[in-house]
Amino acid sequence: MTLGQHSLHPEPTGRVFALQIVIAQFVFSGSLGLLGWLFSNQQFKNQIATAILCGGLICALANLWLVVVAFRPALGKPAGEILAAFYLGEAGKFFITASLFFIAFKRLELFKVPGNAFFMFAAFLTVQSTVWIYPLVRRKFVATLAKINHL
Repeated sequence: MTLGQHSLHPEPTGRVFALQIVIAQFVFSGSLGLLGWLFSNQQFKNQIATAILCGGLICALANLWLVVVAFRPALGKPAGEILAAFYLGEAGKFFITASLFFIAFKRLELFKVPGNAFFMFAAFLTVQSTVWIYPLVRRKFVATLAKINHL
């Protein structure tokens, strides 16, 4: 029996798996913001935590749009319809990301400080890496559970 066929932890479908990744991005964003708040200098604690949280949430919100739009067509639809949904999802993701960064820099005094902008971009990139890291971590976690269940 392969890992994907294990009765207790089957591999999720594309839509479910993509939503799991976005949920992980929201959780990771909050966790990074909390870590930023816990480990930053008392004077800048709230600024750094807010900057980190903003960067993570910009990434997660844009990816949520992508998942909702790109996975809207049911499997079995014509390939052109599925491809169009992915293009629309990617275009929307780009627009949402650019718009939210623009709003953050134009409307929030917090990001007039270069250090805070660095934390926002670093958090954005770190949360974006969840797309690559989550599948690896999930696979190892499921494999470990499978071994425990076989004991």
